[in-house]
Amino acid sequence: MSNPADPLGAEEAGDVAVQGTARNPTQADVFPLRGTFNSAEAETGSSGLGTNGRVQPVRSFSDRLAAVNRAVPLPETLADTAVFDGDTEFDAAEGIRLGSFTLTPQLTVSSGWTDNTAGAANGTSGGFYSLSPDVALTSGWSRHQFDMSLRGTFTGYPESPDDNDTSVTAAANLRLDISEATQVNTGLAYSYAREDDSSAESTSGTDNVQTLSGTLGATRAIGLVAATASVGAERNIYTSDGGSSESGRDNTLYSTTLRLDGNTGSVLSPFVEGSLLLRRYDQTCSDSLCEKRDANGYQLRGGLTVASGPKITGELGAGWRIEDIEDSRLENLSGLVVDGSLVWSPSRLTTVTAGVGTSFDSTDIDGASGSIIYSGDIRLAHAFSDRLVAETGLGYSYRTYQGVSIEESTLTGLGGLTFALTRNVALTADYTHSRFDSSQSGSDYTENAVEAGLRFRH
Repeated sequence: MSNPADPLGAEEAGDVAVQGTARNPTQADVFPLRGTFNSAEAETGSSGLGTNGRVQPVRSFSDRLAAVNRAVPLPETLADTAVFDGDTEFDAAEGIRLGSFTLTPQLTVSSGWTDNTAGAANGTSGGFYSLSPDVALTSGWSRHQFDMSLRGTFTGYPESPDDNDTSVTAAANLRLDISEATQVNTGLAYSYAREDDSSAESTSGTDNVQTLSGTLGATRAIGLVAATASVGAERNIYTSDGGSSESGRDNTLYSTTLRLDGNTGSVLSPFVEGSLLLRRYDQTCSDSLCEKRDANGYQLRGGLTVASGPKITGELGAGWRIEDIEDSRLENLSGLVVDGSLVWSPSRLTTVTAGVGTSFDSTDIDGASGSIIYSGDIRLAHAFSDRLVAETGLGYSYRTYQGVSIEESTLTGLGGLTFALTRNVALTADYTHSRFDSSQSGSDYTENAVEAGLRFRH
């Protein structure tokens, strides 16, 4: 992390500027943000506080910055300041050198109390403990880039062991700089999380969601336009606590995408994007009505990238998506798509991030085509010193099912402090509030949780 109180040194700034002139103009180098951000940690949409129906820990504040760092190109002339990444500087991780790679290990051990251990209606209060390992690997090559991230969290409830929860995320990204105008990007990602106990989906007998995804794309600058062509696949598996796949929701979504970006170097640059979609289910009869849910579809999206130096950087897009389901008894799964991430740095000690996201989820609820989840959040971090950092945030998500009258919403609030005790150890303290509302009677709940712990890193 860069010192939030000081600009980049003349030598460092010069190095960044030189790097900007030598590299592909279509590459995502947000120079006012740290060039060392691990792209595998990038947060897309609003998965930080805007829940997507999964029980997952709050993502690091810097993950939003990493996403913008990867998505928005900035001219080299803006490489003069550093944006505060929401973390303490005194215990900034140095990492372990492994040849041309840097390994950054971290472990957070904490305990606390919640008034709803199950995160569900009629949940009981109790204490809990949490273990959260985090390992990142980043290459130090002069050309190309490889990033990898592995994170996990286990939360145990001694008085309610049935509510114990585990989540895992892993990702790896490889960027190949073929030439100054061409690059190839590949990525693999995996996640494991528990489904929200009060959601309509949890009543089907499945509790956990595993997602495995892969992408391959190439970008080339052609005059004032940067063209990106990519293909991707996303595999979703829904399992019971016993680990066996029992759900008719298991499916794979294939996609191919073409995106055109303005490559003018201006503050505002437009983009347009089109995708073809193909969703295939493992079971031809996914529910009691034997509804065939295989679908073909498309997504069209357009928007702007904002590259206004260290003050405002981000991307916002909107469009429409439709999945034409094979079974004529089911409506097409279609709706508005809104996605974006924004970083605003009003001062070198304060950073505000905001994100919105849209996801289309499968279902095997009789008569339902699927669900659309709209989520958004805003978070603020401020450094009182190089040892003490405070953060607050608010997130909201809305889930609507097509074909049946089910609606769900979740409001999440966060407040936290981090204080660096030594060069390797920091004290953390957090308070979170969650409120879940559903059109299905008996599903509403609230949760308040306080937590404190120690963070160890090298």
